[in-house]
Amino acid sequence: MSIEEIQEREEKNVEFNNKRWQTDLRNRPGLEDCQFPASSEIAIGGTYEQATIMMTEKGLNANMQDNDAAFEAWALALLLHCNVRTVKIGMGSTPGSGPHYERFLYRLKRFSELLPDLVKADWPVGPRALEITEKKRLLNQPNERYDPPNEELEKRMLAASAAAPSESVLEKALEVSHAFLEHFNLDKVMRQWPVGLFDGLIAKGSEIFTGRKSAIDLIGTRGKTLVLFELKKAGNRQAGAVSELLFYANVMRDAIGNDPRFEYAPKGARKGCAISPEDVNGCSAICGVLLGSPRNLDTGAKTGTGFHPLIAEPSMFQALNAATKRLYVDRPIHFEMAEITKYPHNGCGDFEFSHAPSNN
Repeated sequence: MSIEEIQEREEKNVEFNNKRWQTDLRNRPGLEDCQFPASSEIAIGGTYEQATIMMTEKGLNANMQDNDAAFEAWALALLLHCNVRTVKIGMGSTPGSGPHYERFLYRLKRFSELLPDLVKADWPVGPRALEITEKKRLLNQPNERYDPPNEELEKRMLAASAAAPSESVLEKALEVSHAFLEHFNLDKVMRQWPVGLFDGLIAKGSEIFTGRKSAIDLIGTRGKTLVLFELKKAGNRQAGAVSELLFYANVMRDAIGNDPRFEYAPKGARKGCAISPEDVNGCSAICGVLLGSPRNLDTGAKTGTGFHPLIAEPSMFQALNAATKRLYVDRPIHFEMAEITKYPHNGCGDFEFSHAPSNN
C-alpha cells in the first residue's frame, strides 16, 4: 500500500465533532462564516466515510427552522461541501415520544427515502411514526374567516411598508398582492394553511404531529400544481428553512392525488377561505418556494441575499431537485428560491420579486 493510500485511509477514519466539521466547512469558498450548532443542540460527529447526526432533546422539541432541529440542512452541508460519503441520522439518547418525536421520525423517513444511497436512518426500536404512512390519517383544516382579505388591502399594504415588517404582516400583504399572484402565476392564494396530523379524530390527545398551530405560511394553486411558500423576513436566515420546506412539501404530497395517505374530514363550506381541501386534493404536483426578503432594517435598502449561505449556494436546491425528480415520478415535487426585491411604499404600489439562479 502506498503512502498516499495509507494517508487517505487514515483521513477517512479521523473522528470529527461539531467544531471540526465547522472548520472543514469554512474552508469552502463562500461558506467562511457558516456556523454549525453546538453539540448540546445537535451532535454532529463521525468520519468522512460516514458522518453522524444525532438529535438531542433540545433539538427534537425546537422549531424546525432552528439550527438545532435542522438535521436535513446539516446533512446536505456535510454531503455537498465536506466530501462526506454517507450520513447516519438518529437520536442521541433514549427515544422520545409525542408529536415532536413523531414529526422527527416522519421527516427522517422521507429524507432517507429521498437520498437512499447517502442518508442512513438510525431507527429506534419500534417507532410508531414508521406506521404513519401505512394507513389513513387526518389533516386539520383552516378555520372560517369572517373578514375577506381583499377588504383589508390598503391596511395590509400600509403595514408592509414599515421598515421592518414582521412575517405575519408580510403574509397578510402578500395574500392580497396582485403582483404576488402574477409573478408566481397563481390562480388563488391563502395564508396559514394548517399541517396538523391526527389519528382517527381531530381532537386533543389524537395528535401525531404538533397540532393546531403548525401551518404553511402561504399556499396557492397554479392549475394542478400546489404552490407552497415558506416566507422569511429580513434577518431570518436560518439553515432550517430547508427543513421546513421539505416537511411541508412531503406532508402535502401525501395529501394530494387519487389515493392520498393523509385526508381531510368532510367539513362543508369554509367561509372566507380562498382554497379548500378539494383544491388541495385535486392537485397532482407540488412546488415549494423559499421566499426571502433581503432588506436593511434601518434604511429599507436591498442588501443582497436573504438566505443562509448554505441555502444561497445553488448546490443545495439543485441536489434536492435532482433527488425529487428521480424519486417522485408521480406527484412530483420541485423546489425554488425567490426574493422580495421591492416593497409597497406608504401603502401605495405593490411588491416586486426575483427568482434565484438555483431554480434550474
